[in-house]
Amino acid sequence: MITVKAYPTVSRQYNETVCVAGIRVDTPSPKHVRLFPVPFRELEEAQQFDKYDVVEVDVTGHTRDDRPESRRPVLATLRVVGHVPTDGDWEQRAMWVRPLVAGSLCQIKREQRAGGTSLGVFRPGRVTAFKLIKAEERSDWQEMMASQMNIFDPERRKLEALPYRFVYCFRCAEEECGGHEIGLLDWEAGAAYLKWRHRYPPQVLEDKIREKWFTQIAGPQRDVHFFVGNLHKRPRQFMLLGAFWPPRGVMDRMQLF
Repeated sequence: MITVKAYPTVSRQYNETVCVAGIRVDTPSPKHVRLFPVPFRELEEAQQFDKYDVVEVDVTGHTRDDRPESRRPVLATLRVVGHVPTDGDWEQRAMWVRPLVAGSLCQIKREQRAGGTSLGVFRPGRVTAFKLIKAEERSDWQEMMASQMNIFDPERRKLEALPYRFVYCFRCAEEECGGHEIGLLDWEAGAAYLKWRHRYPPQVLEDKIREKWFTQIAGPQRDVHFFVGNLHKRPRQFMLLGAFWPPRGVMDRMQLF
């Protein structure tokens, strides 16, 4: 079950890729899994998946990525076989997420130091702010995009570098937590910005982004949880990969696994 689809990035090694993570539903109990690399926009249309779609794919080990949850997908075998709906109360999704919820981001970081954990999900104690921070310009972005244009798909829209970083500020439920300020990499946030910028003036646009990802997703009617993952080359640095925001109370129901 796909839970994370980050905004695409470009690199000299992998060209344009998307960080994809999900929860295995074919094992006795749910497990985190990372699929990388996934050149999402190059996939056949029938293979392109949304969050909470269920996909089947053959995988291999990752010779360049020793994070325990990482797998290299055999893309020719990937197919979408289902979708897990919200059904109003999100219970069908929540039943797979509940067993994996850690007590805090602080706990996930401790687990990383102890055993290499690189993916997690947790409920923040309190979300205090959502910021749009001007992103540093990458001088190499356009150069790499120009060198990696697919001559067989000249009509594909050029990938745009986002002018802002989206950042959540929150504290864990642990008393010792000093607070966190961490970037959100979710594709949905980036796509919303690129779509809404043509509809609203800049200040209204920023307000609309905050309304969605702070007032609504992290608001009092929702029980927001964050999916997080670390960076391969900086394993102690975690990023927010996406939000899980069922109605309040759903995640506290009896554990099914």
